[in-house]
Parts: sequence; structure tokens; C-alpha cells
Amino acid sequence: MTQFHGELTFGRTQLSFDVPAGIHSVSVTGTTVTKGFLYAAVYDANQGFRGKVLFEKTHKSLHIQKQNSGFGALDGNLPHGRWTIELYNLEGEFRSERPMQYHVDFSFDAETKVSQLPLTQVANTNHQLTFDYNKILNSESRWYRGDLHAHTQLSDGHNSLEAAKNIVESQGLDFFFFTEHNICQPKLPQSEKCLFLPGIEVTTDLGHFNVHGAARSLDLRQVTHTSAAVIEAGLALADSGQSAIAINHPMMKPWHWHYDAIQLSQISTFEVCCDPTWSTSAKAADEAIKVLNEMWNCGHRITAIGGSDSHLEPHERNPKATEPSIYGDPSTFVFSHGLSGEGIISGLRNSHVYLERQCGLSFQINQGSIMPGQDTQGSALTYELSVLDDSLDYIAEVVMNGEVQSRIVLSQQFQTLEIPEGYKWCRIDIRRQHNNEFEGCINPVFDASQSIFKTPLVDTWGELMERLNSDEV
Repeated sequence: MTQFHGELTFGRTQLSFDVPAGIHSVSVTGTTVTKGFLYAAVYDANQGFRGKVLFEKTHKSLHIQKQNSGFGALDGNLPHGRWTIELYNLEGEFRSERPMQYHVDFSFDAETKVSQLPLTQVANTNHQLTFDYNKILNSESRWYRGDLHAHTQLSDGHNSLEAAKNIVESQGLDFFFFTEHNICQPKLPQSEKCLFLPGIEVTTDLGHFNVHGAARSLDLRQVTHTSAAVIEAGLALADSGQSAIAINHPMMKPWHWHYDAIQLSQISTFEVCCDPTWSTSAKAADEAIKVLNEMWNCGHRITAIGGSDSHLEPHERNPKATEPSIYGDPSTFVFSHGLSGEGIISGLRNSHVYLERQCGLSFQINQGSIMPGQDTQGSALTYELSVLDDSLDYIAEVVMNGEVQSRIVLSQQFQTLEIPEGYKWCRIDIRRQHNNEFEGCINPVFDASQSIFKTPLVDTWGELMERLNSDEV
């Protein structure tokens, strides 16, 4: 066994160890003295990527084998020679430095418990993702319910991969993205009930964003150690034909988005509702809605989505919360012609999306002839809406060009909302009547002939914030 000890402030370091010929497994186990984010990426003697994990105070391991490698590791031959582990501490550039004292062990042919969970490897040693985005799990054209933002023990979540699969299936979700902090899950659970998809939450001091449908996993070896450089490396993981970029919890401090240089044209989706059981989530959702309004008013047709951002086991609670933070709360519904990665991501990019927490929303626009995200040329609209849940009272708000125009109380019977012609864009928000908290929304329809959708008024996040702040003065 080889052991390393040290401390890493904001920055990176490389450890190396020799792997002898003829061994059957390589195990890397690490821990930190204090809670924090210390990433560990392992590369073999051929510089092939073999796994990645987020070390915390709890001991975590990568067990690398020719077959049946453990959580977070890639299968393949074990070439003898000098292997390396790259350690990264990405906190401290714009937030308080958090020096990470670490302890890392390397061992060979250790006895390990092999998971019985059927898995499919979706990554290779060149950091490429090999997931088949065109494979169809269900051929129906309909609304599919899923979660776009969630964590497991591979980063800072509490659920194992097997537990996550069981929770997701028990929640009745149709699709589910694993979005670990700066890590792509190299293996995904096999399921006939839910489409499990690879994703990544690129995590920096300047904000977090998800890449849904990434083409590669994150390789930081040649990336300058700055938050801006990591963000740009994360954006480069997206494939223009199959990926969607989502800004996460954009107004929830201290994890809010403040990388001003990002081009708004790069953003496909915007997480307006994130982990609604977190104490500041309601306020952050209302602020995110204001930003979303300004995006659309400036001509950027960015899709409103939700994400549970769940880190907890079902029996656990966030501080002061009385209900679980669980996968699928909120749920994002995507209309797709068949349940496939390509179909879900295309729906996200085209705003064929609505989201909710628990109301059980049903709706149609102009008797089903119009879909959210569609160019309606500003024509008159008739929304018919109902909710299944009768434990709370809900209201629907008509938001036209960023202003609330009217409200109705919803029930299990369909209610009608009439929208006159002449809008630039129109969205329906759902709120809980007793406290006005955000419950969900139906993404906007719009008039593509409007000049703002041809030539947006701003280009970057920084310009958007300047405009928003000047409007509020």
C-alpha cells in the first residue's frame, strides 16, 4: 500500500504511484480532514482516464478493474507502470479559501464488494461519452416527467447509485439526469421504467451550470486553474446538435450565477425552481422569474426548468424543512416524440416544457393545437387548465411581456384563460394561493416576427444584469 498526506488550498496537485504487472484491481481511497470539495481524477500508465470522485470527510474509494469496476470507475485493462491521480481544490478564488488536508491510499488486489446493480458503461478512457442518445425506451409521443438536476455519493449526495435508481423508479419518473459536481457518471443503471441520462454540473465560485447531453466528461489537466477557465471548459463539453446548457439556481446565494461573460445564446435552459425545501428557495425562485422575464423581453427564448438538486436520502430533511428534498421535486415535463435522450434534449431546447411541484397540472392551448415554445405570431390564445391536487389551492397567472395580466383560481375542473392577440410572448405561472409561492409554469409561446427575437437587445449575462438593475432603479 502507498499512502500520501498533504494539504491543498485553491489549486491542484499530482500524485503518482507504480502499478506492478499482473494485478487484478487498483483501489484509490481518500478522505479530507474538513468538509469540502476535493476532486480526485485517476489516470493509468497510458494516460487513460480511469475514474473520478469527490473526496469528503467520509472515506470514498475508486475500485478499478478489467470488469465490474466500482462506483465512478471505468473498466479496462490495467497497464503496469506509473499511474497518476490529479487532485483539484476549486474553492477559494472568489469565496473564502478552504484548505483541504487529505489522506490518500493506493492498494492492489484488495477485496471489494461488487455491486449487483446492472450498469451500462457510457464513457471511455479518452473522456468521451458513448451514451446512445437516439435509443428509444418508449415510442409514444407525449409529455415525459423527469428530473434535470440531482446528486449521488459520487459527489456530495447521500444516495448510492442503487438507492438513486430505486427512488427514481418509485417516484415514477420517466427520465433522470445524474449531474454530479464536475463529474460525469461513467456507468448508468439499466432500467425498463426510466431513461437514465449522463450529465454534469460544472461547479465553480462564479456559479454552477448543467450540461445535459454532454459529448465528453471534464478533463482539467490542461485547463488554467481559474473559475472562468473551468466554466469555458465546461461549455466546451456541449455538442451543438445534442446538448443543452442550464444555468442552475441562478439567484440562490452563495451559489448564484455571476459569470458575466457568458453569451446568453449559449444558454438553453434556466433553473427557476431548485430544491424547493431549501430555506431560501422561494425567494430565489421569484428573483429567477424576474430574470427570466428580462431574458425574454430582450429576445432570448430560454426555457424555464426545475431541478430537485437533491442530495439527501428520503428520510432526511434540509434545515428547517418539514418535507423531503427528493428526486422529482420539482418535476420538469418535456413533450417528446418518443422517450430518448435526443427527444428530451430537443424538447428542452425548443421550450416544449412545463414544470411543477405537486399540483398535477393538466392543460391545453387552443384545444391542443399549440405547444409551449411555439411561434404563435401573437395570435389570440385559449388556455384550459386543471389541477389534480386538492390539498392546496392554486392560482394561474397570465404573464404577458413580463407583466402579470390576470389570475384565476384552479380546480379539478378545467378553467379557461383567454389571451388577446398582440403579445410578444406569453407564459402561465402557477402559484400556491395561501403564500403565493411558485409552484410551476408553462413555458411561453411567442411572436417570432418581433424584432427582439431577430436581434436580441443584449448579448451577455453581464449586459442583462446591467439592464435589469437599471430598470429597477
